[in-house]
Amino acid sequence: MARAASVHPMAVRRREQRWSQRSRNAAAGAIVATMGNTTATVVLIDDSAEVRELLKTQFRLSGLLTVVGDGANGVEAIGLAHRHQPDLLLLDLSMPSMDGLDALHGILTVSPQTRVVIYTGFESNGLADRAIELGAAAFLEKSVPIEQMANRLHAIVADTAASPAPERRLEVVPDPAERQVSTEQEHAHDDQSVLDEHLERFREVFEQAAIGMATMTLTGSIVRANRALGEILLRKHQDLVGVDYATLTFGRGAQLGAALDEIVVGAADLVHLEHEVRGTPEPRHVQASIAAIRDEAGAPLYLFLQVQDVTAQRAAEERLRLSEERFRLLVDAVEEYAIFMLSPEGIVVSWNPGAQRSEGYRAEEIIGRHFRTFYPRELQEARHPEYELERALADGHYSEEGWRVRKDGSVFWAHVLITAVFDDAGQHLGFAKVTRDITTNRESQEELRQSEERFRLLVEAVADYAIFMLDPEGHVMSWNTGAQRSTGYSSREIIGQHFRIFYLPESQAERHPESELEIALDTGRYEEEGWRVRKDGTRYWSNVVITAVFNDVGEHVGFAKVTRDRTEKRLTEEEREQTNASLAALNERLRQAAADQTQFLAVTAHELRTPAAVLRGTADTLSRHWADLGEQERTGLLAGMSSSADRLGRLLNDLLTASKLDSDALNLRPVRVSIATLVTTAVDGARLASTGVDIQVGAIPEVDVLVDTNRIGQAIDNLIGNAISHGTPPVRLDVAVSADMAQVRVSDSGSGVDTDVLPRLFERFATGDNVRGTGLGLFIARELARASGGEAFYEPSTPGNSAGTFVLTVPVA
Repeated sequence: MARAASVHPMAVRRREQRWSQRSRNAAAGAIVATMGNTTATVVLIDDSAEVRELLKTQFRLSGLLTVVGDGANGVEAIGLAHRHQPDLLLLDLSMPSMDGLDALHGILTVSPQTRVVIYTGFESNGLADRAIELGAAAFLEKSVPIEQMANRLHAIVADTAASPAPERRLEVVPDPAERQVSTEQEHAHDDQSVLDEHLERFREVFEQAAIGMATMTLTGSIVRANRALGEILLRKHQDLVGVDYATLTFGRGAQLGAALDEIVVGAADLVHLEHEVRGTPEPRHVQASIAAIRDEAGAPLYLFLQVQDVTAQRAAEERLRLSEERFRLLVDAVEEYAIFMLSPEGIVVSWNPGAQRSEGYRAEEIIGRHFRTFYPRELQEARHPEYELERALADGHYSEEGWRVRKDGSVFWAHVLITAVFDDAGQHLGFAKVTRDITTNRESQEELRQSEERFRLLVEAVADYAIFMLDPEGHVMSWNTGAQRSTGYSSREIIGQHFRIFYLPESQAERHPESELEIALDTGRYEEEGWRVRKDGTRYWSNVVITAVFNDVGEHVGFAKVTRDRTEKRLTEEEREQTNASLAALNERLRQAAADQTQFLAVTAHELRTPAAVLRGTADTLSRHWADLGEQERTGLLAGMSSSADRLGRLLNDLLTASKLDSDALNLRPVRVSIATLVTTAVDGARLASTGVDIQVGAIPEVDVLVDTNRIGQAIDNLIGNAISHGTPPVRLDVAVSADMAQVRVSDSGSGVDTDVLPRLFERFATGDNVRGTGLGLFIARELARASGGEAFYEPSTPGNSAGTFVLTVPVA
């Protein structure tokens, strides 16, 4: 397939700007010349036929506007704008196929002189600013009285005529350059296809990027943002449109403004700014990069923003700083230990108060000297200090006890630990040396023996804790009163047995007791809580601490095991956890109920607004202008009122049914009825309500079902209505029967349900993007089916059925 030669996007942009400007100037000149003797032309776009009929009548009666075409979605809007080149186009916002905002660019491309006015039932919020940014002339809510519409729209057209561009004249003077317009349009069409391809690729990258991205005006107002930016700034990315980025910074507004000024005047093409995000529930730090997008002449067109979340990085840096500060304070505060650093050669490079206390040197006296100063002369001559460093470097650390010398010449018995220190890259930085004066330890040996005796007596007297010793293999070596009380074994029965006897059979099979000893030996201790078994076979919840025990020379001699019965505490915690879980579930239900109520009010207000406006406007029009209306117009307006009333009735019926489903107030009256009767009745009603829609029915087997005819009829109505409203004709109904269930299958010729809607398809208030309706129809259909003993579900699209199928099952009689 032939493809147009690649053209730089900026060249295409300038060509489109020249064509758009010439078209607008010509159109404005024509309006000025003709506004005095003719009405303005208008195209109406709204997915409600009743709204379009009412507006056409009102505009005809006003004598100010002439309706030259009307349509129901954005695709039709672009076609009508191209065909009629109207002065004004009234455009609904929420429509199927293509909504108003998506269609706006296409409308202005095919008809640059047309003034587009957004006309919607949604409140403006940020939509108005967004619509104006995209090129709309005005934004009107459907709450505007219908009799004021013609005057307000005519004023918009008049404003266009009264404010021409500098090149406008009362008469359009032919320009020889205009003869080349047709040729330029042809080239622009080819260039546009290339531009569209590049733009589509850019949009895909833009939307799917993991980094936050946005385009901004030269003053810093966000025009478009991707999802990642919304996630980083803890906001919905749609809500960022129109926001001044400076308002998102905390204390960096002036710096950002100066940076934007540098970009505009050409002093910089790229600026970086790190700032805290304003208005977030927790601190959020980001790194923002702003680049200028310029034309071929170097003039800035707009700004491109990239944002990265650096919160975790900055938090880690702050934690490291605080950790280093705490460590320094800790070392400085320790007085019982001499803690200092040595260079790789053994030179003292730091000193703490504990070192000054034990060694007698002040920091300025010792820093810079070799640490051999602390050793007796005979150890210095034997190069023992250097040997210690060699061992520490080879093994990672070195430890010993021995005599050391203070500044005043006195000696003391010290416990010394030297550890080799390396940086993250593995480079040797020096040694950490910890020394403790333990001279008094020798004098306390006797006190230690007596203390051990007292401790033994104490352990034997403790009744609330099981305290006993195990040999290195896990056999019980000692037993106290608390152990006998908690396990039921006497010392005669248990000493010599392996401690696995206290464990459940499954724990013994998994060698869990042996695993506990291995961990305690490797790490020094082991602690857990778990079930244990008494002598009588009953279970109890126990807190267990196992500590590896070593003698003075470091030889492993066994384990100390301390156990406490915590069964009562465990039962209390389980009860509290269950209570907390119940409260959490109740809070979640309350939160969901509040959310559902809010959603209910918003959806109801939106869905009631259009039919209510039609009823009010039509009644007012008929009341004021009955004699001015033709018979066909009266009939059309009355039909619109009837259709709007039916729509209100269906909405209220859905809301009432949903309310009864919530309160379990449904009073089903199941009867035996033919499935063919239910389907035929529903199809006849749908054809009557939606004239012109092709509804096909397959062969229906002769089978009776046991259901409440009104409720299941309502469920089938909802499935058909869903296919008509959101699918593509023709709509088809088929009936299938299994052993005990009948299936009503509804499909259409559309593209099926969007994957992002599928998980919540049958939930209350579930609707897709740009889809009108309460979102109750499918929810009611499923709940009515379930209440009748059946189910409602969606079968995704298959090669033979691109739209998928909605299925309702009911029990066979």
